[in-house]
Amino acid sequence: MRNDRTGARRVRLRAAQGVALLTAAVVAFAPAASAAADDADVDRHLAEYVRVHRAPGLALVTLADGDARVRVHGTTGSGAPVGEDTPMRIGSMSKAFTALAVLQQVDAGRFELDDPVVEVLPEFRLGDDRYRSITVEHLLTHRSGLAATGLEYSSDPASAPAETVGRLAPEKLAADPGTTTLYSNAGYAVLARLVERTADADFGPYLDQNVFEPLGMSSTTVTERCDAEPAGLDRGFSLLGPVRVGVPELPLACAGSGGIVSTARDMTAWLRFQVGDGTSATGERLLREETFRAFHDVPASGTEYGYGWHGTTADGDDAPLVGHGGTLATFASGIEFSPVTGTGAVVLANAAGDPMALTHDAVVAVDGGTPLPMTNPFDPFNAVLVGVAALVLLAGVLVVVRSRRWAERRAAGSRRATVLRLVPLALVTLLGAALPWLGATLMGLSEPVAAYRVVLWLYPAVVLLGVALVLAAGGGLAARLVRLRGEQVRRAPGPRR
Repeated sequence: MRNDRTGARRVRLRAAQGVALLTAAVVAFAPAASAAADDADVDRHLAEYVRVHRAPGLALVTLADGDARVRVHGTTGSGAPVGEDTPMRIGSMSKAFTALAVLQQVDAGRFELDDPVVEVLPEFRLGDDRYRSITVEHLLTHRSGLAATGLEYSSDPASAPAETVGRLAPEKLAADPGTTTLYSNAGYAVLARLVERTADADFGPYLDQNVFEPLGMSSTTVTERCDAEPAGLDRGFSLLGPVRVGVPELPLACAGSGGIVSTARDMTAWLRFQVGDGTSATGERLLREETFRAFHDVPASGTEYGYGWHGTTADGDDAPLVGHGGTLATFASGIEFSPVTGTGAVVLANAAGDPMALTHDAVVAVDGGTPLPMTNPFDPFNAVLVGVAALVLLAGVLVVVRSRRWAERRAAGSRRATVLRLVPLALVTLLGAALPWLGATLMGLSEPVAAYRVVLWLYPAVVLLGVALVLAAGGGLAARLVRLRGEQVRRAPGPRR
């Protein structure tokens, strides 16, 4: 009996040891398995983004548990493969850099956020006396009353921040300062000029010395106009469905609001800084702790704005998420991160799309939350316009083909009735020529050259429809006039002898 009991104890001991070893193996394997699952989800979201938005080239940076990974896809405008060091325009993600520079001036005691801008920057003035009550914080949070202006889409946009400030002199406010959020690129140009004045340095060199160098962002540069092409930057793409065309960027005023060019490697350093404590990787403090917390204190509402950041938490998500998108004509970007969990993502793409959907889905793949739907609203928009354009051209062909019969019927009729029947074709021709301008007018653009250029770059299907209307109606009008003249000559009585 004793030997039986001893043997039983040995069996139970060995079983317990086996369970312990198995448990330890499961515990050790669980994080790796979880990370592998997260990676698979991110890969799936990336593949879906490429499929839906037909991205010619992009880089996706993900950061989780302190580990960063860069995924790349596609090629640049010159056909080179996209890599970690491929320069890309980051668009309005630049605003967070401007906000950081402003907050550094606050930390240095050069002004306060509630100081009126005109007291710190006397050259700032508008054609509206309410501008005197605009504060630095109003500009940071897009609550200055300045709305989007046609200045940034001018045929000859401003370059330096000081030039933009000078051109604002005739502008009126769209709302009382501090009352509503109106997104304003010009407001961030004013902030860039504010930094220049208080730091006694041009804005680009200031960021080089006080932001890029401490963070190790050696490949990041600042441009004052969106169409500037620094060394190594390939052109991006304009897309119409599956058609890709490499084109130069629109000449827009970008100082302080959207002019930074960076790489996936450098944006990894920027992302690490955002989920840190306000210091660089080498321990250099860029912002005081309390200022750094305020830097990420974004309103929960998606219609409000913080200091260079949006709150991007989706419905049903608990963790606060901070982020910002950047959209230009030929590049698009997005960044999103959780200051609580340290998870984040950055997307740099060389064509239009919805990078914020991909950054969000990459973050929630790790932290949990509600993924955003990966849709492209331009696909049905473009499909409808292209389809209408095709029908318009077909109708134009029919008008041309039937122009002889039309002329035969009208040659003997009254001139007034004939002219009235030609008026619709003339009006449709004018409509086609004016269609891009009408679209730009809805965007608040009034300068014709800039209007046509902006619509051509951003909404090529609208231009395609306009061209179809001109070709169809104009061609039909010309064919009828030629046939009518020929028929009249044919019917005219010959010379009498």
